[in-house]
Amino acid sequence: MALETARRSTIALPAIGWGWVSFVALNLVGVVAYLHPFFFAETSSPDDRWFEHSTDAPLIFGALGALCMLLVVADMTNGRLNSKSLAALGVLAAFAAVFRTITLPAGANLYWLLVILGGFCFGPRLGFLLGALSLFLSAIVTGGIGPWMPFQMFASAWIGLGAGLLGVTANASRLPAPARIAALSGYGFVAAIAYGAIINLWTWPFWTAGPDISYAPGIGFTEALRRYWNFYIFTSFGWDLLGAVFNAVTLAVIGRPLLSALLRFHDRFTWEVEARQSG
Repeated sequence: MALETARRSTIALPAIGWGWVSFVALNLVGVVAYLHPFFFAETSSPDDRWFEHSTDAPLIFGALGALCMLLVVADMTNGRLNSKSLAALGVLAAFAAVFRTITLPAGANLYWLLVILGGFCFGPRLGFLLGALSLFLSAIVTGGIGPWMPFQMFASAWIGLGAGLLGVTANASRLPAPARIAALSGYGFVAAIAYGAIINLWTWPFWTAGPDISYAPGIGFTEALRRYWNFYIFTSFGWDLLGAVFNAVTLAVIGRPLLSALLRFHDRFTWEVEARQSG
């Protein structure tokens, strides 16, 4: 018995380690992919167009897919993820992909409703996977496959991750149901603006306009931040603001029944049988 326990311990520890390693690596890849124009803003190389994302999309997509698969395998090995939770991930991602095809006023849709609520109920790591998989499936459904797709997947994954962190905080604080809905509504508002601000980082390096908003090598970190702020406000802040209001209202109106349903599913997926000790 002692030998068997030792074997299980030696197997479990690497699995937990690989799960965290892959999760951290996923986020680092996304950060570098988005922020590299700022990291190298001090360099000046007029003949080099490295910042235009001309060749990095396949590399980013390959790294994203491989690390997501490693995270799933590691979490299933160490018990953080089971077959039922994995099935729930697939169902939620499929519904979110379908909802993204339904266009509402101001370009809004119900896609973020399921990503945010799913991440809130199932936690940060599953929320990250839900956001990435939902965007991937919706790109297939809508024909939106292109060099921008892996960057959209990262941005969507971070929205699911943030919702998962919000859920952990709400559980730790024992927030009542009305406060949870208010927190989700506020997060939905912020998430829409955050997604727009993040995803525009993909377009900005090769978007040509006036000197106050366009990217150029050698402009420096501070000037790059100033120009990107101007670019975002000028191009999409108003549009994202309308989506943010829609997210907040939708979560406030229909978030509670959907949250209750998802929490019931979560409880069913995570139950465990415990042996009763006699005497």
